[in-house]
Amino acid sequence: MRILWVSHVVPYPPKAGVLLRAYYLLRAVAADHEVDLAAFVQRSLMATFYQDLEIGVADAQTNLAEFCRDVQLLPIESLARPYGKARTALAALAGDCYTTRFLQSAAGHRQLLDMSNAGHYDLVHFDYIGLAPYRASIDAPVATLGHHNIESHMMLRRADNEPNVLKRAYFRREGRRLEHYERRTVGEFAANITCSDLDSERLIELQPAANCVNVPNGVDCEYFAPLGAPERADSLVFVGTLGWYPNAAAVDFLLRDILPALRRLRPSVTLDVIGAGAPAALLELGAASPGATLHGFVPDIRPLIDSAALYICPIRDGGGTKLKMLDAFAMAKCVLAHPIACEGIDVEPGKNVSIATTAQEFVAATIRLLENRPERRAIGDAARSLVESRYTFAAIGQELSNTFVSLARNPADLRDRSWRA
Repeated sequence: MRILWVSHVVPYPPKAGVLLRAYYLLRAVAADHEVDLAAFVQRSLMATFYQDLEIGVADAQTNLAEFCRDVQLLPIESLARPYGKARTALAALAGDCYTTRFLQSAAGHRQLLDMSNAGHYDLVHFDYIGLAPYRASIDAPVATLGHHNIESHMMLRRADNEPNVLKRAYFRREGRRLEHYERRTVGEFAANITCSDLDSERLIELQPAANCVNVPNGVDCEYFAPLGAPERADSLVFVGTLGWYPNAAAVDFLLRDILPALRRLRPSVTLDVIGAGAPAALLELGAASPGATLHGFVPDIRPLIDSAALYICPIRDGGGTKLKMLDAFAMAKCVLAHPIACEGIDVEPGKNVSIATTAQEFVAATIRLLENRPERRAIGDAARSLVESRYTFAAIGQELSNTFVSLARNPADLRDRSWRA
């Protein structure tokens, strides 16, 4: 099959949530089919990993070309203009939602049309709801739409958690417009590729005609495996790109409400935070927090995870499935997490994960787990077994490839089908 994969991000390097999923699934599909990639360059995201954008673009192009037949990296015109993001957000107040507006351009349509005319594709996969308007430019008999999150649900949840009145109103308005857009769009695609049964349910609730296929997030279990390093006593670790608001909010929660209370009871507790893009205010808070170290971007996160006594993940916002959780599970770490951080993963609290909701619960659970190494080890071993049996990218990627074949042969074959690893 000849497939065009259209992405709202350059899926390289595979170092963070959306990049990990996109990279590994794209690579798996490309192992079975001829795949061309058209990816929009989000400069701020690439700056997380590369000081020089041109070097980053060239590096990504080279690595993605190892398995893609053709790689086209497209600029985002709306963000290239002075104050482009703010201007696009303001323009969205009078029209469509920001999510669908910021990626649109006449040049983007022309480039995708040119690729379509030259490629004669059997299937086109749009890996983000904001790319759906480009469907009109692609002449392919089958089109699928990827959902890393259900964007409207995530935006409305963000509104509920936003203390600023003006921001809360903007997020709620954006969420409602996204709901409307999803409702009238998702049924037009042969399949909507979701990250979990929960996200499929959310999408079908909006549009019962939507055909949803659950292709869960996964992990490279060979790369993320226990290293056997000596454990650092009373050490906690959190991993997440801090330019992404749910991660930044989780670290703020850790530094303000959890870590100080922990250290009053157990002064030896330390916290390592791994992740680039921290806002200035969060960096200042980290510097003023005894016991905390904000490392920024770390090329290889495994040693710090492996040596930590406990992986802590108090994420209370966002959507989709948290790949950071699967990475920690694969390394057989005991994870203490908020229920929202576990959404989309078939965990069993007390068996393969420990759950807390409030700051007081996080403090109490952390103290209990730090004092009980056998419990931590049992939870970590069970977590590793879970991802080995259900969440390996190798199996999940192959299933997505098979799904595309079935759709190309007969789109009706997958109607009302939901798959889980």
